[in-house]
Amino acid sequence: MKAVSPVREQLLEHTLVLLGTRGYNGFSYRDLAELVGVKTSSIHYYFPTKEDLALAAVQAYAANIGEIMRDMDVNGPLKEQVEKYLALWRKNLGTGRVCLCGMLAAEATSLPQNVLAALQAFYSMHEAWITQRLERAVADKGVQLPAPPSVYAMTILGALQSGLISARLFGKPCRLDAASAMLRSAVTPENGKQQAAPADAVLS
Repeated sequence: MKAVSPVREQLLEHTLVLLGTRGYNGFSYRDLAELVGVKTSSIHYYFPTKEDLALAAVQAYAANIGEIMRDMDVNGPLKEQVEKYLALWRKNLGTGRVCLCGMLAAEATSLPQNVLAALQAFYSMHEAWITQRLERAVADKGVQLPAPPSVYAMTILGALQSGLISARLFGKPCRLDAASAMLRSAVTPENGKQQAAPADAVLS
């Protein structure tokens, strides 16, 4: 088995940060080279083009999160699963970073096609995960959703992405709370019906 170069790992690690804070068009190989302490030619050795670099970063990011999501037993307690899932979204609060794929999605029209496809796969992975939990809530608890599970899953995912961006914009982590409350109330409602977000979760 071929060993992974520590330089390549460092390049990917710093790229994940740069993409999550500046986006695809917000940094250059020179910026990355200065952070890692290598020449730009070294970056081209591992990633000939920025497209190659971005694709590898998105794939690594998605694989890491995907592994965590797959480890959440679909048949386990819904409330516990949702809290573990929402913890993934809270992880970068206060760091200046947002979801890497959410950041790149805003640049969709200027991204290479293979990077765009990887982003779409990331979104589909999350929508499928949320949909499964909503379907369970409907079947097991008689939850009444405002839209079919697959459609409402897209709404919730969009709210979570927007909540992270809003939290960074205002410097208020609580701005993710309203989006989180949408998912919580959908799978663990009172009296079998979806409840409105609590007052302290409403955006201020």
